[in-house]
Amino acid sequence: MIVINKNPEYFLTIAQERNISRAAERLYVSQSSLSQYLARLERSLGARLIDRSKNPIELTESGRIYQRYLESSNHLFKKMQSELEYSNVQKVHIGISTWRGSLLLPEIMPVFLERHPDVQINLHEYPVSELITLLKNETVDFIVMNTSDAGWNEEFVRETIAHERILLVMNRENPVAQKYRESEEKGISPDLRLLQDQRFISLNRTLTIGRCVSNFLDQNLLSFHERIYTTNNNTAIKLAAKGIGFCFMIESGLMSYAGEYPQLAMFDLHSEDMKLPLSLIYKKNSYNTPLIQDTMNIIAEYYRSIL
Repeated sequence: MIVINKNPEYFLTIAQERNISRAAERLYVSQSSLSQYLARLERSLGARLIDRSKNPIELTESGRIYQRYLESSNHLFKKMQSELEYSNVQKVHIGISTWRGSLLLPEIMPVFLERHPDVQINLHEYPVSELITLLKNETVDFIVMNTSDAGWNEEFVRETIAHERILLVMNRENPVAQKYRESEEKGISPDLRLLQDQRFISLNRTLTIGRCVSNFLDQNLLSFHERIYTTNNNTAIKLAAKGIGFCFMIESGLMSYAGEYPQLAMFDLHSEDMKLPLSLIYKKNSYNTPLIQDTMNIIAEYYRSIL
């Protein structure tokens, strides 16, 4: 009887290529040998794993279950190797955007070091667009980022910590800012049409926040003659502080800027469309060690205390 997890790369390659001939080429084995392996495997499991009537071939439900088993086993084995190799120094790898990392780590480190004095945190700070790739490649144990429901990849678990407001930000000397303060004092919603003659410092739509803001502005039929595009939160904030225009920023990102740039005014537009989930994301079939789980708990506890 064949051992069900022998040569797991054989089945995973077949699943990826969806073609036995191409899979055999990648694995440097003959097509007949790979076909025989698959037949023995199916007999051993007592289940049909591949639907050969389809072109390209497809996994059956049993095949998808077996694929998830192999991926989970492979991930767990790599974790074990890492822990054996660095048995004297445990590590946790966190994927996070560049701006969020600089704000989060100083806040959670005292709690983390108290609970885990001998553990090393490795922050992998990258643009948001690259974080999912780090998770796919298992470079990080989990990532922290704002998410949306659109086009979400089902191979990951998305655990929502809290919902963050997206705030309007501009120089407090801007006449529009003064009118918005008056509206706040009267308890009425700000007139968004006042923004149309302002210069809009816009985060790119490739960013989750950028897409959310653009959709909100489109829904309110707002367009701007003057617009500056950037993918950098820090750039947007500094331009707004100088009175060069207005921008939108996630509220946790504004906490450090409030003290650094007292000339900034921030406004809540009181719209559910201007909120985004802040999530912890990890692979669906991954094994989260107690250390990884506690690190995620520390991060969740911190954000829930401030949002």
